Amino acid sequence: MPGVELSGIEGPVSAVLFLQAINSTFDTMSALNSSPWTSENFGADPEKAKTSREYVTHSVVVSGALCIIAAYIARSWWPLIGMAVSNAYLWWIYDRALQRGACAGSTDWSGT
Repeated sequence: MPGVELSGIEGPVSAVLFLQAINSTFDTMSALNSSPWTSENFGADPEKAKTSREYVTHSVVVSGALCIIAAYIARSWWPLIGMAVSNAYLWWIYDRALQRGACAGSTDWSGT
């Protein structure tokens, strides 16, 4: 982004932008997807795993768009950095949950 500097806004405001981007990313994941625990309990059901991955992708795209807009308005990279850190973690944790569920054979709440 032209004119956007990493330090863009000094000290405490940069920290708030970074934390708000993380919060926005986690809120988006909450709104569009369930929990990793739920994904783990249905991980062996291919159709449910597919829809879980679809909603994780939606969450990454939506939170990314919101944080890009926030970074542009703030003229700071911190919203993008916060979004990247939290989206990477959330992508990993949901993928791990689905893999664990698939390995355990979990297709419903009873774990079977």
